Amino acid sequence: MKLFTVLEPPDGKLDRVAFIREGFAWAALAFTWIWALWHRMWVVAALFFALSALLSIAVKLELLGPGLAVTVNLAIALLFAFEARDLQVKSLERVGFRRAGLIQASTRDAAELAYFACRAPIPPEPAPSRVRAAHDDTLGIFGNV
Repeated sequence: MKLFTVLEPPDGKLDRVAFIREGFAWAALAFTWIWALWHRMWVVAALFFALSALLSIAVKLELLGPGLAVTVNLAIALLFAFEARDLQVKSLERVGFRRAGLIQASTRDAAELAYFACRAPIPPEPAPSRVRAAHDDTLGIFGNV
């Protein structure tokens, strides 16, 4: 089972509710700044791009060896992959989303079904019907008036 953080948008539209899976992000490890751009984390993406550029310049100027630069870049990507989902939640909270809770489910679709099933309004019970007692002298021609 996976754990999902549910974030509701500031405008209250249910089609924009975000479900962020908790845990390690493999795509964030492989594609650090591209993953950040995909998830609209502009500042984080700019920082990763600048850091990659600085490491490349340091190798070009022979301030760092290529092996050390790759090790530093991998260590930073690994740290980011562990924290990527939390940074994504914080980024959404910064633009006005609010945490609605946590849901444990096997897939994202199952988490969405569980969340919206709990949010669905309970239909009101039908009003009890009024039954009038018939008078003894009624022949049934005019109904029970």
